[in-house]
Amino acid sequence: MDTTHRDRTLSSRRTFLGHALSAGLALGVPLVGRAGAATEKIAFRLDWIPFGRHAPYYVSGAKGYYSSAGLDVTVEQGTGTLQGLRALAAGQVQFNFNDIGSMIVVRGRENLPMKAVACVYQKPPHTIFFIKGRGISKPPDLEGKKVAYSPGDSPKAIFPAFAKANGIDESKISWLSVDPNSKNSVLLNYTTDAMMTYNLTLPVLQKAARPGDDIGTFVYGDWGVDFYANGILAMEDYLEKKRDVAQRFVQATLKGIEFTLANPQEAIAIMKKSQPQLNEDLALKEVPILKDLIVTDFTRQKGLGRMTREKMQHTRDLMMQYLDLKTSVPVDSLFTNEFLG
Repeated sequence: MDTTHRDRTLSSRRTFLGHALSAGLALGVPLVGRAGAATEKIAFRLDWIPFGRHAPYYVSGAKGYYSSAGLDVTVEQGTGTLQGLRALAAGQVQFNFNDIGSMIVVRGRENLPMKAVACVYQKPPHTIFFIKGRGISKPPDLEGKKVAYSPGDSPKAIFPAFAKANGIDESKISWLSVDPNSKNSVLLNYTTDAMMTYNLTLPVLQKAARPGDDIGTFVYGDWGVDFYANGILAMEDYLEKKRDVAQRFVQATLKGIEFTLANPQEAIAIMKKSQPQLNEDLALKEVPILKDLIVTDFTRQKGLGRMTREKMQHTRDLMMQYLDLKTSVPVDSLFTNEFLG
């Protein structure tokens, strides 16, 4: 869901059973047994180019979670939200790590039968960044300030919900539309007072900030706007034909997430082996932010990836209200917990 461009594609078409996620993370998630079964090839596309947040998927491969489940998984670099959903709908990939809200919009507008089989980001990463000590300390301080965004930004589209939850008069904000690659610089060089993107960008901003500048954040999920963000998506017809494969994939993938959150340094080192361009220091700093998106009171009780009808309906209703979705897609068609065990 944020940052730069690059290009890399590989070939062909994930239960967290831990209910103990308090101080640490439960280990030892069992995978469905595979006595002598043929290896199933799977293409799994990310949402963007590989960053530290994507370490779990490389861990699942390198630690043998996929192969032990009888899966030959190719992790593909992503090129953006819409492109990933298109590849999924076309059958070019079997699973896509992508934004659930965007999936709801695409499903409603184009009647593409895709659904979430696990929600990874239980809390939305949508975030407003600012530099502390420059007139912003609470959300209403955005009034009278200049805020940068990029056209098509989900944080900008959902901002009215954030404004409503925090008593902000939107008409008093000056908006600055910039290229996605310019958002960091316009904040750091004081061209704008704040900018919006995703909270996983924080380590990059902190590294590039001027000496003495401290980056502040308003994460939507911490300020009254809670909905499902990125998850593992698949097409309904594939899930109907390949239920056993889907269960094995979902469970093996969530096991990689569990390992990464419990062993961040090892996980990033594993990822670095297949992604040599990775900045290990920045990648490692992403993991605590990632954990905050993934591990909630709900997942501590119910397990990673699990979704509820109520929150999915709230997510759909937000998309209808703020992303101009006219079709009320049936909530039960948007997700399943079947493959979580």
